[in-house]
Amino acid sequence: MFRKILCLAATALLTQAASANVVYTWQQVEHSDAMPDGLHLELTFTDAAVAAKTLTLDLENRCMYGDCEEQQDSLVSLRYWYAGADGSQQWNLIDYRYRDETLWGLQRLSLDLQFEPDGYLSGSIMANDGASDFTMQSDGNIFSMLWAHSDQPAACGNPALACTGERGLLRSSVPGTMHPQEQPLPEPGSLAILAAGGLAGWLARRRSKAVRMR
Repeated sequence: MFRKILCLAATALLTQAASANVVYTWQQVEHSDAMPDGLHLELTFTDAAVAAKTLTLDLENRCMYGDCEEQQDSLVSLRYWYAGADGSQQWNLIDYRYRDETLWGLQRLSLDLQFEPDGYLSGSIMANDGASDFTMQSDGNIFSMLWAHSDQPAACGNPALACTGERGLLRSSVPGTMHPQEQPLPEPGSLAILAAGGLAGWLARRRSKAVRMR
């Protein structure tokens, strides 16, 4: 029985190790004077999505119409914001997390992407959370910001900024591997199995010790 529990725990660990996520982050190539300082963009995908080499995703939160169904299983998260010149801000933040469309909200996402073998992304990205939005398109693997807007007064909510023209790359931190800061946590079921495995091991050691003392 103890061996069986320990085997289940080991299987859970191996399953978690296999289900890695891949994070692509923005690397600025050319700053535009029409853009705020400190553009950040992070997209996290399942390894299965990256292995498929292409992804077309059109997602719109329809909970306000009573339709809160899960719409995709490839994009783990999308985070976009402007940190400002001192790097301390989170202006115009868009923060989509997996299954947010099953909760009330105003998310709209449109992705048409290719996962290049050298760890770069190419294609187009549009995101809108009802308060801020942006659209970018790549030429090869260089993305350009076509336009961005926000209802917030800072960054792309500033009427003095056209919010267009920023250029950069979206690349996985280590091509083909998981971002070191995005290690997936074990699922609750896996944690329970691991805890049971640890308890089984402890009980086995106590039983062995009791037998030796007789």
